Amino acid sequence: MTEFEERCRRTVRWASSDDGATWAFRAALVLSVGVFYVVGRHQWFTRDDWAYVISREATRTNSGWQHWLFDAQDGHWLTIPVLIFHFTRVVFGLGSYWPFLLPTMAAHVGAVLLTRVICRRVGATAWTTTMICSMLLVFGSGWDNIVFAIQISYNLSLVAFLAQIVLVDHDGPVDRRDYSALAIGIVGLMSSGFGPIFLVGVLAMLALRRRWRAALIVGAPQLLLYAWWYITWETDSVEARLPGDRSQLPAYVVRGVTATFESMVSFASLAGVALVATLAISMWRGHDWTRRTTMLALWSTVVLMFAAIGFERLGFGVPTAASSRYLHIGAIVLAAPLAIAVDRLIAIATEARWAGRAVLAVGIAVNVGALRTSAAQWAIDSQHEKSLYEWIAASPLQATVDPHVVPSKLSPNVTVQWLQFLIQQDAIDPHPPANDAENLQVLIALGLAPAPTP
Repeated sequence: MTEFEERCRRTVRWASSDDGATWAFRAALVLSVGVFYVVGRHQWFTRDDWAYVISREATRTNSGWQHWLFDAQDGHWLTIPVLIFHFTRVVFGLGSYWPFLLPTMAAHVGAVLLTRVICRRVGATAWTTTMICSMLLVFGSGWDNIVFAIQISYNLSLVAFLAQIVLVDHDGPVDRRDYSALAIGIVGLMSSGFGPIFLVGVLAMLALRRRWRAALIVGAPQLLLYAWWYITWETDSVEARLPGDRSQLPAYVVRGVTATFESMVSFASLAGVALVATLAISMWRGHDWTRRTTMLALWSTVVLMFAAIGFERLGFGVPTAASSRYLHIGAIVLAAPLAIAVDRLIAIATEARWAGRAVLAVGIAVNVGALRTSAAQWAIDSQHEKSLYEWIAASPLQATVDPHVVPSKLSPNVTVQWLQFLIQQDAIDPHPPANDAENLQVLIALGLAPAPTP
């Protein structure tokens, strides 16, 4: 054997080792920064962003800080995201979307890093963990929670849940890790409606481990705190506004879980097989009880999540279970059980496990493409909304209409009267329409001309 051949073999051995997998994931982290820049550079405020930027600030002025911080929005407790948006606006203004988007992206990366820890704890190999976590970094199927700043709410609750799973995953008496889990859990509880759902997942894990005192310390304060908020402030039920047929709730859960696996394995024909295999491996008695309880807790969390979402949002239809914001959470939570299922393919043959990893590699490519495409369309829509506001702000016609007119139906929080505020905050730079087509859009937005018939 020549020296060159020996060097190549050493390189291959190192690349296939745990160290090689670790460095591969570090490389994926670096590359993901470039991907995030590409998909985020043209984003702008839209839709629910304005609920924080405009409506919450109006609530603070008109109704006081209590309503500002504790009023529900679509059933969510949003104190922490409201504070983040407020202080970001105070420090940076609205001249750039990046100060608002970066915390959302950072929370997404934090969730992936915690998923990596959980994968390794339940026994997933280093390379399978690297493959699945690299896919999650650029998870285009969950693009909503990567390029839409408002989704800091979901991401914070998700990070808090994963951190709690990591912290309470130990035997013995209650210690500072459990108290840390309580503190982090409160942050997650005050960030979105997923907080109480995730708390149930944490308590399920502690109950399976029979860590009753830890469950009491971690869970009781959170349950009491959430009960106080729900009784005092929750007056914004989505289900009450758009009720659905509750008999479709099982179908909603099935659609959500199935779509989650479709998003991870990319091949629709493999999704059902991957789902059944992952569930079977999670329940398999060949795992030690510690690892099995973690995976069962993750599974119960996802099922409960889709059931809770369906209970509130069935009126929007069963297909909404496959919304990107939900797939993002489902995939991250079920990543560790899927990684174990891929590794168990070695029971068939070493080549079978590499085939499973190859499917995950395809998933990386597919999700990068999906992230680029979906983010580009989202940016086009938001930039068009920005242009529309700029045209209207420069038009004398705005003074002739009701100041409560909503120019863009996608963003009902922005009315004509708020355009001056956006100018002051450097969010928009008024300039008149450049042609007849743009002028017509202004007339339609102000209700001075009928919308074209489809």
